[in-house]
Amino acid sequence: MRYGDKGADVKDLQQSLLSRGYRLPKYGADSHLGDETWGALEQYAKSELGVWDPEVPAGIEESFGSVPIPPAPDPITPPAESVVEVIDLIGEQTDPAPKSKVVSGSTVQRAPHTVTGIVLHQTGCTYGVSSQQVAAAGGDRALALHRRALNVACHAMAFRDGCVVLTNPVESYIYHGNGFNRYTLGVEVEGRYPGLVNDPDGTTWGGEPTELTPETIAAAREAVRQLVEMGRDVGMGLTHIFTHRQSSDTRRSDCGEGLWRAVVTDYAVPVLGLKTEPTLVVGSGSPVPVEWDTYGSGHY
Repeated sequence: MRYGDKGADVKDLQQSLLSRGYRLPKYGADSHLGDETWGALEQYAKSELGVWDPEVPAGIEESFGSVPIPPAPDPITPPAESVVEVIDLIGEQTDPAPKSKVVSGSTVQRAPHTVTGIVLHQTGCTYGVSSQQVAAAGGDRALALHRRALNVACHAMAFRDGCVVLTNPVESYIYHGNGFNRYTLGVEVEGRYPGLVNDPDGTTWGGEPTELTPETIAAAREAVRQLVEMGRDVGMGLTHIFTHRQSSDTRRSDCGEGLWRAVVTDYAVPVLGLKTEPTLVVGSGSPVPVEWDTYGSGHY
C-alpha cells in the first residue's frame, strides 16, 4: 500500500490500527490512506517495530530547501531525591465543577473506557493569593495557593513549588482541551513557558517567561503519573499523551518545548509507556513542531 490508496485493504489496515489503540479521530476507518492514517501508521511502526522508512522520491529534500533547527537544549533533570507532595482536593470540588460539562445541574461523568489520553497544558501565568483567600484557608498561605487549582480546568495541577493538586475525579468531563475534552484528562502546569526554549522572548504567550525548574518538572511528571494510575484503576485505557497546541490555534506555545521534552519525551513515553501522536491535529490545532520533537511536523 502507498499513501493515497483507497479500498478494502486500507480499511483492514485502519481497523487493525484502531484495535491496537492508535487513534483516527477525524476520519476513522474510511478506506482512504490519507494524512491521518499515514500518521497513525508511522506511530505504529516507530513504537512497535522501531523503524519507519517510507519511500521518498529522489531529490525531494533538496527541492524543499533547508530551515535550520536550533540544537535541543540540555535537559533539566529533577534531582533523584525529589519528593513531590500530592494534595487531594477532589473532596472539596463543587458539583457542578467550574468549567465542566453540566447536565441536570451536575458535572457529566464519563464512562471510563471512553477516556484514552492525557493533555499537557501550561497555565500561561503564575498564581498568587489574596488576604481573603489566606484567611479562608485558616491562615495557611500554601493551602490557599493550592486551592486555586479547584477553579482551573484540569484534573490535576502541578505548581512551581513542586506540589501536585488533584482537582476533579478522572471521570469528570472538564472543558480543558477543546476537541480533546471528551476522551482525555487535563494536566495544568503553573507558569508561562516559551514555545521555543532558544527564543523565550519571542515565543512566550502573554508576557515574561517563567523559569522551568527541576521542582516544576518533577511535579508535572508526578501529576501525569497520578492520573495514569487513577485512570487505570477505574478502567480507563490510557495510552496517549498530547499537548493543547494540537487542538487549538490560540494555544501555539501550550505546553511549550521545555515541558514537552522534559515531561513527555523524557518521562511519559519511556517511563510510563504512553504514546504520542505529534502529527495529529484536532479542530483548529497544529501538530507538534520539529523543534519540540524529532517526530513532529512543520516548524513552530
